Amino acid sequence: MNYPKAPENIDPQMTEPSPLYKAEVVKCISVVIFFILTYLALIAAATLIALFCFKTGLFIFSAASGTLVWLAGGGVILIGALILFFVLKFVFSSYKTDRSNLIEIHESEQPQLFDFIRKITLETQAPFPKKIYLSNEVNASVFYDSSFWSMFLPVRKNLLIGLGLVNSVTLSEFKAILAHEFGHFSQKSMKVGSYIYNANRIIHNLLFDNGGFFRTLQNIASVHIVLTICMYGVVAVVRGIQQILFAIYRLMNRQNMKLSREMEFHADSVAASVAGSNPLIQSLYRLELAEVSFSSALSTCNLLLEEQKQEKNIYPGHHFVMKYLGKENQLPIVHQLPQIDRNTFADFDTSRINVQDQWASHPSTRDREEALLKWNVKAEEVYESAWTVFTNQEALQEMMTAKLYEGASIPPEPRVSGSFVETKFSEQQDHFQLPVWTKNYWDAKKFPAMNWNEFSPEAADANLYTPAQIQLNKKLKGLESDIATLESIIRKDIQVSGFDFDGVKYMTKKAPEILEKLEAEKSLLEAECQALDLKLMKNHWQKAHEKQIEPGFQQAYDETLGVQKKQTQFQLIHQEMLDIFGPVFRGEVSELSEVQNIIRKLGDQELKAVAIAREILNWNEEALALKSHQTPRLTKFINQARIYLQGNAFNQEDINGLFDGLNHVSDALDEWCFIQKRKTLELIEP
Repeated sequence: MNYPKAPENIDPQMTEPSPLYKAEVVKCISVVIFFILTYLALIAAATLIALFCFKTGLFIFSAASGTLVWLAGGGVILIGALILFFVLKFVFSSYKTDRSNLIEIHESEQPQLFDFIRKITLETQAPFPKKIYLSNEVNASVFYDSSFWSMFLPVRKNLLIGLGLVNSVTLSEFKAILAHEFGHFSQKSMKVGSYIYNANRIIHNLLFDNGGFFRTLQNIASVHIVLTICMYGVVAVVRGIQQILFAIYRLMNRQNMKLSREMEFHADSVAASVAGSNPLIQSLYRLELAEVSFSSALSTCNLLLEEQKQEKNIYPGHHFVMKYLGKENQLPIVHQLPQIDRNTFADFDTSRINVQDQWASHPSTRDREEALLKWNVKAEEVYESAWTVFTNQEALQEMMTAKLYEGASIPPEPRVSGSFVETKFSEQQDHFQLPVWTKNYWDAKKFPAMNWNEFSPEAADANLYTPAQIQLNKKLKGLESDIATLESIIRKDIQVSGFDFDGVKYMTKKAPEILEKLEAEKSLLEAECQALDLKLMKNHWQKAHEKQIEPGFQQAYDETLGVQKKQTQFQLIHQEMLDIFGPVFRGEVSELSEVQNIIRKLGDQELKAVAIAREILNWNEEALALKSHQTPRLTKFINQARIYLQGNAFNQEDINGLFDGLNHVSDALDEWCFIQKRKTLELIEP
């Protein structure tokens, strides 16, 4: 094994926690102490209420007799008992960490990897992991089994290595990434994370895990009107407790995010001290592409399943997709990997608003790069693949790929291969590609409505789809993004004291003023883009006239507009259904009548969605090149069972089928629209 050498003469201050880091630790501990005191106060108050209710109930029993008296006395006692139970119910909850998607490995199986990791722990002065797990992810992380007692007892941490990450980095980059994780191993502040984790678990239980509790209240309330009144009292007190805890929940998590960002900067410094700055910077940028590529490979595997094909080893396909996308974006391929830096996608970043996301647990890649460049540690790099430290690589890849299919609906007698992904992905890319000469201008844009009667034959312009014209679309998207950000600041969805605009700092109160300015710019730019769209299409009509095919061009174009109209219609239906079901997704529904009302509204919109799905199935083979691929999905959606409510609970399987079906209809419409666009543009191919 060619182990990358650590740099020499490292400044000891480099791996010391910064003053800001230490300050955030103190703030986090203060918030945890505040939570503990508040929670103890709530328990004390609930206990006093329970005692008061118990004594009051006994007094009612002794004052008179009869059914109503017994109901009233018992109801009052229940009020106190249920409030106390609510505050303490997290004690009776159990939490299990799902590791079904992980594989634990041992030194006897992977001796080189364990030796590699041991050397990094020695260089970073971090303890060796308790256990090492593998996953399919494009990621590496530290985790530990946290329980109530872990706040007081020492806990050894586990290391998780994603093979998607291994598939995407060199050996030096792999060392830098693992060294970053061992930087976390050495952070005593992770103990604070254990406190916050357990505090969050308590609050989350009281805020969100209440389905059984509220159903119990509903059942009790249904017995008699007296008990109904008593249960309203319980709900009122519980809602008050939740409001207090929600405020602490937001404060605690916001402070934890700030500490997490400082922990990331510190772990980066540890990594650079043993592996150099450049390997970590390069891997941080590439991993964003690697994640997109792995997601594309997974989507391709899903398509293959529908063709009764099962991928034996996803990792060669993942690597193929990563290189394919790299070449498509004109990235240099060095050591079999795309090379990315901060300037690679600069043209796509047209945002002028910069807001520090207080809810982000990680700094931006650019901020991390700037911090690493301040140290600018040089190290000799090893460019071999990170796979070189693994034993039986192919068998391991196949084992992890099999994990991906656990729980999936495997077709009978699927054909198994190690290269399906590459072939299918290439087919998909070729199929979903507009003519190269349009330079992706129409990929995410709709054709404008045209009045062909206004046109008269002229010479077609050859100077189309220039860089300046292409940039207009990107500029408009950037404006729309900035306007959405400012609107979130004004609504206080994003809670910040200020923001940067065009490199100048502004207080939050200036957001409406900047918003007005950007909306005016957007109106002008939209008009410019619309004029350009019309100019381009008029020019294409002129080209069709020169080729004497304008009737066919006009027909294909109008058919495209028809599909676009159908797309817009379905998008409104889909969004309406998501909005209707939103309260369920957010856990805001507890009454059976509310549930029934949601199901009724959902059914009205679903009929419209099914009608569109039937219409799609009536396409002819020429209009839908991949009809065999879409037909089973749409047929299943049209014919599926629609039992969304069983008793007073949702039928999750049918609900999942509903929203999966809606996504399939949306995909089919997108495909139909794309095919129509391509058919139209290919008619006037230069």
